[in-house]
Amino acid sequence: MKSSARGRLAGMACASGMVLLVTACGGADGGSGDGGGSGSGADSAGGKKRAAPAGVVTTARAGEIVDHYEKFNNQANKESDPKVLSKVEGGAVFEQSKSTYKMQRNWSKKERADYREPFHYVDRRFHIPKKGAADWFMMTAHSKNAGEKKGKYPGILVFERQSGGAWKMVASSYSETKWMPELAEDKDGFAVPLPDTAKKTGPMAPDGLSDALLELYEGTPSATTRVAESGTTKWIRKVPKEQNRLLSPHGEAEFSRGEPTHEKIHALKTKDGGSLSVFSTHVREHDRGTSAIASVNPSDSMEVYLDSGSSMPSFFVDWLHQTSAYIPPKSSAKVRLLGSEYDMTDAKPGAGTDGEMPGTDT
Repeated sequence: MKSSARGRLAGMACASGMVLLVTACGGADGGSGDGGGSGSGADSAGGKKRAAPAGVVTTARAGEIVDHYEKFNNQANKESDPKVLSKVEGGAVFEQSKSTYKMQRNWSKKERADYREPFHYVDRRFHIPKKGAADWFMMTAHSKNAGEKKGKYPGILVFERQSGGAWKMVASSYSETKWMPELAEDKDGFAVPLPDTAKKTGPMAPDGLSDALLELYEGTPSATTRVAESGTTKWIRKVPKEQNRLLSPHGEAEFSRGEPTHEKIHALKTKDGGSLSVFSTHVREHDRGTSAIASVNPSDSMEVYLDSGSSMPSFFVDWLHQTSAYIPPKSSAKVRLLGSEYDMTDAKPGAGTDGEMPGTDT
């Protein structure tokens, strides 16, 4: 993963005679303490001091994990090699990175060269839960290429221990604001993960964030009452409006939930009683002609995933979002999306004249 900001519009289209030309381009690279804990041990009934509480990792170990990630990520980016990257990335982050490598075939030589420049995370702040409370930790940091200024806005990054013991980055969201909620700490100085992300805190449960983001695409009225207006909500709302405007009058676009392959949430409590979450959302875009003589011509980005660049009555395009959000403690308040990034992860033609998704019965 190497990103500081991605493109805004998930798709654009224009009519050319009776063929609808879709240019649904992929997204372009557009506090608390150190979590080390402070427990020195307390006297037990037997007079012996208990062992100092430990985090899921120490601050020093967290730094080593990030250094290791940078090394292999930069190596993988240099060759656009997903096999190397799989050593240090998993989940939604890895899925997005693989799609970025695929899209590079459409990039200019300069764009590819810029992406392959090594980068590092600076101004690192680790938010480490107590051992046994989670198998992951969060880091906020800025990305920086050699000889350049650091990124303007921070990334919120999650590293998780895998079943084999290796640590991988599994979630990442770059903020579109410098503001960050202050994270809570327990009495020993550790970050506090939410034990139940399905439990409502404030206006909604963290598990409801993915649905809330999807409502922005669908134009659901409740979206305005649950999520505060921000730069992120504004550009997401524009996507379906712009796509339908450009496909009209011979086509239309519909947005719905995609297959939730990597939909996982990581949430920490904030000092004010709210929470900070990083979550993923799969969005499926269905572009289709609205008459028997209209068809859709795939974009260069879509062709990366297709066997043929031929026009078809309809196409399904899958997008994977990673988003960071603050849920305030008061139920009357609104959720604040701090930032969201997306990548095109698949494209397929509809299986029939009605545009059924390939491999489904509907």
